[in-house]
Amino acid sequence: MSKIISSTGRALLAPAMVLIAALSVCAQDASRAAGATQDSQSGAAQKGALAAPQSGAARAPLTADKKISRAFRHAFFSPVPYATSALSAAYTEWRDDKPPAKTTGDAFADWGSRTARNFATGSTKALFAYGFYPALLRQDPRYESSQSKKRGERLKHAVSRVFVTRGDNGSLQPNYSLLAGDMTASAMANIWEHSTPDHNRIGTGPTFQRFGWQLVDDAINNVVFREFGPDIKKIFKH
Repeated sequence: MSKIISSTGRALLAPAMVLIAALSVCAQDASRAAGATQDSQSGAAQKGALAAPQSGAARAPLTADKKISRAFRHAFFSPVPYATSALSAAYTEWRDDKPPAKTTGDAFADWGSRTARNFATGSTKALFAYGFYPALLRQDPRYESSQSKKRGERLKHAVSRVFVTRGDNGSLQPNYSLLAGDMTASAMANIWEHSTPDHNRIGTGPTFQRFGWQLVDDAINNVVFREFGPDIKKIFKH
C-alpha cells in the first residue's frame, strides 16, 4: 500500500494544485464579472442580431465566472474524466513492455500512478480549454450543433469546431481557446509524466505528440458525443 501511495502522490499533486488555482480564479472573477457582464451582454446582443441566424449566435454569452465554473465542474465533478483516466491507464499499462521482475503489486501501483497522471492532464485541459482561456479570450466554450440534416455536413461541422468557435460577440473565430488549452495541458504534462524504457513521454517531441492526440480526441468527442450523441440516444430508446 505504501508503494502505491508514494507512486501516485506526485501525480495527484498536479490536479490538486490546479484545483486550488481554479477556486482562486473563480473567487476573484466573481467580483469582476458583475460589472462587465451587462456591457458584454448588451454588445453581444446588438452584434448577434446582425450575425447569421445560427444557434450559436442566438445564445446569450456566458460570463467569465460561468465559463470557469462549468470547466471546474466538468474537470472534477463528473464521473467521466475519472473513468476515462482509469481505462486509458489500463490500456497504457497493457501496451507497455513488462520487465521480468515486475510483480502484480508493481503493476497495480503503476496503473494507479498512470491514472493520476492521465487525470492531471485531462483536468488541466478542461480548466484551460473550457474555462480560463475562453474567459480571457472572450470565446464561447460550448459546442454549437450543425443546422444541416445531412450526415456528411454534420460530420464536417463537428470536426471543424475543433478549429472554429463562436466569440462572445456571436462571430466565428479561430478556436484559440481549445488549441491553447490542448497545448498547455500537453506541455504541463512534462511536470508529472514518467518515461518508461520503451516510451519517452517527456520533451518537445512527446509534448507535440500529446497535442496531436488531444486534437484527435476533441474531434472524436465532437462527432460521437456532441453532434450525433442525441441521435444515438434516440436509437437506443427505440
